[in-house]
Amino acid sequence: MQESFLVFITKISLYPTIIFTGLVMFVTLYWVVSLIGMVDMDSVEFGESEGDASTLSSTGFFTVLMLKFGLYGVPLIIILSLISLISWLLSYLYTSFLHQYFDSGLLYYLFGTGALVFVLVVSMWLTGIIISPIRKNIAKTPKRNSSSNIGKVAVVRTLSVTDKYGEAELNDGGAGLILKIRSDNNDGLLKQGDRVVLVEYLEEANTYRVASVRKKSL
Repeated sequence: MQESFLVFITKISLYPTIIFTGLVMFVTLYWVVSLIGMVDMDSVEFGESEGDASTLSSTGFFTVLMLKFGLYGVPLIIILSLISLISWLLSYLYTSFLHQYFDSGLLYYLFGTGALVFVLVVSMWLTGIIISPIRKNIAKTPKRNSSSNIGKVAVVRTLSVTDKYGEAELNDGGAGLILKIRSDNNDGLLKQGDRVVLVEYLEEANTYRVASVRKKSL
């Protein structure tokens, strides 16, 4: 049993699998930190459709590449998590069955780099397929009137709230809503578990400006 575990550790430490092992560790850490309320989960949007790729070429090759693979419309951390997990699995299979024939020298890194690129492309393609129905369902879901939440009370779920960072949970009678919130006070007055009132919806940033329920809101 111990020998099998050591073999497993050796394989995930080989190039190129070690790169994806690091990515999996990173996204796992992010999810853990997010769950305990130390970071908020920002979503990323690259456009309304794949056709927008031609108009966003000025934003860089990476953005256009993600659009081409359909990697948009859901939180970026979900995309990164899927790419990391799929890449790690494919790379591990390569290490287990093919990498043994190139254990050192130039061919080791040449074939390893080729596998790295191939695995990334396949992983992005598969991730795009996986999130496609999710993205379509989100697009079909009628958007909530965010301004209707103004005046409601929510509970802070992150460790603190600043003008650039923070999340709160709003009881909507169902599963609850996780909202991005911002506070003009940067002195750490708001902390996890505090009750805040939503005083303004910032549409461009998709966030709410909040104030403590202990204070009179503006």
